[in-house]
Amino acid sequence: MEENLTILRRCSLFAGLSDTQTAALLQSLHPVRRSFSKGEVLLLAGYETQELGVVLCGQIEAEKQTADGVTLTLTRMGPGGIFADILAGSRGAKSPVTVTAATDVTVLLIPYKSLLRSGVPLDAAHAAVLQNLVAAMADKYFALDRRVELLMLHSLREKVLHYLRTEALPAPGGAVRTPYTRAGLAAYLGCERSALCRELSRMRRDGILQIDGRVFRLLPGVPPRQNGRPVRADREENDGM
Repeated sequence: MEENLTILRRCSLFAGLSDTQTAALLQSLHPVRRSFSKGEVLLLAGYETQELGVVLCGQIEAEKQTADGVTLTLTRMGPGGIFADILAGSRGAKSPVTVTAATDVTVLLIPYKSLLRSGVPLDAAHAAVLQNLVAAMADKYFALDRRVELLMLHSLREKVLHYLRTEALPAPGGAVRTPYTRAGLAAYLGCERSALCRELSRMRRDGILQIDGRVFRLLPGVPPRQNGRPVRADREENDGM
């Protein structure tokens, strides 16, 4: 239980609660702790669920397949992340995404009906959790809006810059980092890995980015020019990334 509480302190669902309140609330919610190996499916597209999930350790990914067979990574989350909250609260809706274990992962599955408790007075801790749940859903709405905005951009360079400026995580020294591998980032941006590697190489050559693995630093100033003209962004170049 103590191990669970350490992780749940970072979970927005239990924000503002003491460990004592969280432990007492969990006893009344009757959650189930489950572990999955890397690659296993936690939730399959087209299926229903009545359970909200909290990631305790490891990472999960939510993916969606387009009509032409392209798999898009919609989100990736680690310890403290909440998934299936909107789906579990719906009236018979089926999951539009498949959730898989990106690494070996352990999750806490909470029955949604335990959260609602129709007709039963709520104590302060339970009321706080429901408020946190509504806030988490609102955050996901705006995250989805940012994703739609990204996918509406026309050029891959615009998508990379938009992602780094709005969604990447802060890193020391003013840089940003992504949890994705190159293949994962390409899937998130909706492009081929090779195309992403070429564009990152061009952006580095044009003086727009410094790149160190998954850490990116946006550089100030105008990209360098050759012969008085901007360096073309559509020139082929392979950097082996």
